Amino acid sequence: MRKIIILTGHGNFATGLKSSVNLIAGLNNDLYAVDFTVEDSDITLKDKIKKILDENSNLQVLFVCDIAGGTPFKVAAEISNYNDNFEVTAGCNISSLLEVHFQKDMLTISELAEHIVNISKNSVMKFKKVSNGQTLTVKETEEGI
Repeated sequence: MRKIIILTGHGNFATGLKSSVNLIAGLNNDLYAVDFTVEDSDITLKDKIKKILDENSNLQVLFVCDIAGGTPFKVAAEISNYNDNFEVTAGCNISSLLEVHFQKDMLTISELAEHIVNISKNSVMKFKKVSNGQTLTVKETEEGI
C-alpha cells in the first residue's frame, strides 16, 4: 500500500520543512505540506487535509506535526483516530524526516511513526567545542575538527 507523509504546523512550518527536504533529497511526490495560517481555523485546516486524502485514496498516511497539542496536531489526530492506516507524530525535525523519506517503503506505517520519533530524539545534539576558547589558526580549521 502506498504511503504519503503530510507535514502540518503553525505558520509556514510545513512548506518550509518540505522546501528543505526537497533541496536536500530532491523532489518527493509523496510529501505534502499543509500550513495552518492566521486565516485558518480547525475546520479550514481539516478541509485542506481532507482534499489531499480525497486525491490519494487507499493509502497509508504519516502526519508530521510541529508540536503536540496544537491545532494541526489535534486535527491530524481527529482524522487518524479511527483509521489504522494513519499515524500522527509531533516534534520531528529535518534529519528524521529525511530518514523516513528513504525508509517509508520498507516499514509499516506504525513502524515508520516509531522510527521518526526515535530518529528525532537521537538527532538532537549540542556541539562540543574543541578549542577551549583558543583561536584556531587557518591551517587547523582547514584540516577539520
